[in-house]
Amino acid sequence: MIRKLRSLTIQDWTNIVTILGIIIAVISLIISVYTFRQQKEIDSAQLMLDFNKDLSSEKNSEITAAIENNAPLFRKNKGSFTSTDIDNYLGIYELINNVHEAHLITDDMLYNAFSYDFIKTYQNKEIADYLNEARKDDPLIFVGSEGLAKNLELIK
Repeated sequence: MIRKLRSLTIQDWTNIVTILGIIIAVISLIISVYTFRQQKEIDSAQLMLDFNKDLSSEKNSEITAAIENNAPLFRKNKGSFTSTDIDNYLGIYELINNVHEAHLITDDMLYNAFSYDFIKTYQNKEIADYLNEARKDDPLIFVGSEGLAKNLELIK
C-alpha cells in the first residue's frame, strides 16, 4: 500500500485533494442548509411566543375575554376599552398577518395558535362596525388580518 502511495504522481495527489475538497464543500453545504432550517424554525417559534405574550397582556386578555363572552367592548357601549386599546389589539393581528405573508410562520402554526380568537375577533359586531367607520378615513386599515381571519374561518 505504501508503494502505491509513493507511486502516485503530483497530478494524482492534486485530483485526490480536489475530490476531498468537493466532498467537504458538499458536506458543509448540507450542514449549512440544515442549520438554516433549524434556525428558521426556532425564529418562527420565537415569533409565535412573542405574539402570544402580546395577546396575553392584561389589556389584550380582557379584550379577548370580552369578545369571547359577547360583552360590550367600547366605552360608548358601556364597555371598558378605548379605540386605542382596540387598535393596539387589532395591530397585533395585523402583524401576525404580515409575518404569515412573509412565510415566517406556517399555516399550521397560525391556525393552531390563533385561529379561534382571530376568527371571533373579526366576527364581533362592534369590531366590524368600528372597522367600517375607520375605513372611511383609511380603506386599508386592518384589511390583511381581516382577510386572513376570513380564510381561517373557511379552513375551520
